[in-house]
Amino acid sequence: MNDFLLKKIQDVVVPATGCTEPVAIALNAATARDNLKGKIKAVRVKMDICLLKNAMGVGIPGVPERGVAMCVAVGLAGGDASRGMDVLGGITETHHQRALELLPLIEVQMDDTRTNLYVETVLESDEDTVRVITDGNHDRIVAVEHAPFEPYISQNFTDDSLESYTIEDFRKFADTVELDKLSFLKEGVEMNLAVSKAGEKLPWGKSMETLAEKGYMGDSLLLNVQRITSCASFARMSGVQLPVMTTTGSGNQGITLILTVAATAMELGVPEEKMLRAIAFAQAINLYAKHYLGTLSCLCSCSVASGLSASAGIVYMMGGSDQQVLDTMRNVLGSISGMICDGAKEGCASKVCLSTGLSVMSAMMALNGMNTKAADGILADNLKDLFTNLGNIANVGMAPANAAIVDIMLKK
Repeated sequence: MNDFLLKKIQDVVVPATGCTEPVAIALNAATARDNLKGKIKAVRVKMDICLLKNAMGVGIPGVPERGVAMCVAVGLAGGDASRGMDVLGGITETHHQRALELLPLIEVQMDDTRTNLYVETVLESDEDTVRVITDGNHDRIVAVEHAPFEPYISQNFTDDSLESYTIEDFRKFADTVELDKLSFLKEGVEMNLAVSKAGEKLPWGKSMETLAEKGYMGDSLLLNVQRITSCASFARMSGVQLPVMTTTGSGNQGITLILTVAATAMELGVPEEKMLRAIAFAQAINLYAKHYLGTLSCLCSCSVASGLSASAGIVYMMGGSDQQVLDTMRNVLGSISGMICDGAKEGCASKVCLSTGLSVMSAMMALNGMNTKAADGILADNLKDLFTNLGNIANVGMAPANAAIVDIMLKK
């Protein structure tokens, strides 16, 4: 069990510079460029609705412009595909100018037949045509092909093995996994704290400092966690060219999960080993949640996945029982299960702030005997039913909402 869960977590906790949706697009484009013979003369890109939504208005590392076509152009101009999700970590002004030259060649379309995360780049030159396809995850490139092309059928990458796991299983894993194998989580804490520090100098961080100076915000565990996490989110969404340790394909989820637990541990003086084991526990819970939600969703995963998982991690870290872990999950989902995802942008910092504040409060309330009852709304009295219900809301009930959100965004 330990090896399986550790490998699963290691696969989804990786560094990325920039919001992971522009990064996925840039990585796909850079891979296509590396395999094309000749000079680019035309670029056609298709992607699913959720990827389009999240790449439309967010900052791109190394360039002042925004937009999906610019994500493609930057990847073509200077993306280093060998760096994976850090593909944009070395973008310079020279790359920026080259990207501007490429923009008129790029055509972007939404492929509304795809339900997975999906991006397809076709590059044409005088002597070659190349197609690169990413399917299911941000860095899962499944095809690098030269023309002629066959129609691509999306694959099902779902691993149902996680469904058999319980809170007790996740606890055993966190309790017994070898500490030296969690060094990548410590790296994630340090990496994400550095991004938070950069965010303190940006408008969101300065505003929070001003509110504190005016006495509107006190010095408390909850508010300090909110400040640390939301400053990191704002910096990342602004396009700050620093790496973030992601979780399940998202930098904001990585910030929310890792820094909520870490900041709570720092505030309360929890030993490093206990903090790292709590983050490992939260990562396992997050894997379980994302299995039901999918890679991208119309719900804000910073609230219903990584924020919820961080809350569970805090309960574990503070010595809470399995029942109290379930209680804090219900406390979170009983509050913000309906928070929508309306694309990646600086405003996500506000959602991270709300999610992490609720995460801490829900954990502390669960530890003190307060929990939202299983009979309430979409909640349940066990782990599997809780997330089956949430997944049904996200993937079935709110599917039309996702289309409405993107329609509004495109009209703007």
